[in-house]
Amino acid sequence: MNIECLAPFPAPEKVIIKDAEGDTRVPYERVKSYDDKEFELFIREWVVSLKNKYQVRGFGGAGDKGRDVVAKDGNNHYSYYQCKHYDHPLTPSDMLPEFGKLVYYTYIDEIPLPHEYYILAPMDIGAKLNDLIDTPSNINGMLIEKWDSNCRTKITKEPIGLSPELKSYIESFDFSIIKTKSMLEVIEEHKSTAFYAFRFGGGLTVTRDRHITVPDVIEKYETIYIQKYLAAVSEREKVSIDTVSELAHKFPKYMANLKVQRERFYSAENLKTFASKHLLTDDYFKDLVDDIYYGIYDLLGKLYADGYERLNDVMAQVVRIDLKHNLLSKYDLVHPQDRQGICHQLANERSDIVWANTN
Repeated sequence: MNIECLAPFPAPEKVIIKDAEGDTRVPYERVKSYDDKEFELFIREWVVSLKNKYQVRGFGGAGDKGRDVVAKDGNNHYSYYQCKHYDHPLTPSDMLPEFGKLVYYTYIDEIPLPHEYYILAPMDIGAKLNDLIDTPSNINGMLIEKWDSNCRTKITKEPIGLSPELKSYIESFDFSIIKTKSMLEVIEEHKSTAFYAFRFGGGLTVTRDRHITVPDVIEKYETIYIQKYLAAVSEREKVSIDTVSELAHKFPKYMANLKVQRERFYSAENLKTFASKHLLTDDYFKDLVDDIYYGIYDLLGKLYADGYERLNDVMAQVVRIDLKHNLLSKYDLVHPQDRQGICHQLANERSDIVWANTN
């Protein structure tokens, strides 16, 4: 079984961030109380925040071949995360069967050799296992010495004997790939994920990077709202303007305004991306868009001298719409240029959003 065979772990259909929860225990105590499945899910949530491991899958359960969570990056490098849900700090005896699975299944080429193999446990690892990981060359001899007692009958249904070839493979195996992380470190890094606020409460713990880069060349997905902007200016100037180049040539005074409109559009795109990434769902952003649509709807049918006047009035009025009930607004993530940019997103998506009186 490879990583492509498994579906990504599910995100909830509708998620709620709670400021306070009935469970007042600190996150570390909560993690220690998880059952094995919940602990594995918690680790999967954490793994998605690491480096550029774009694909994260769970293999936990029978037949996992020593891999509860698997991550593969863009270079096809694998990292394995072994979750051991025991009621005590892990010992070498707890992990020898897992090391046996690692060497056996890589030896027979059923799983790729990972670049990293992490051991993760709610109660962390004990001193002896920590010392063993710190001197990985000692694992080779210990695994061979204890193969019959710790591995032979614990890898597959049929006993796996230590053949000369397998023994030679173990002797040359590089166990420096074995690593561990304390639960306190994992929890701290988990704060940067989209899941922390939903799992532990306390509201959003991530901040929005509002830095945007507006490309000099207008992108294809900007075409519709730009054309509607040009139609509004055309109506103001009583002449047809079909392209931005034509606008710059005939009426350069509008270019500064067009620049601001594009900045607003890209600011809204930035907010949309943030919401999708950190709220696990598009629902809150979609609700925001709906509120803005109905908030400006009456202005679309109001009588104006021209479309440019309507556009300017919409941009002025949209910043006054009450959005405090929306989660994004509640956490002060929605700024005036986001609201204005959403108007251009709507113009991109909806045929009834036009600025010119005749279009």
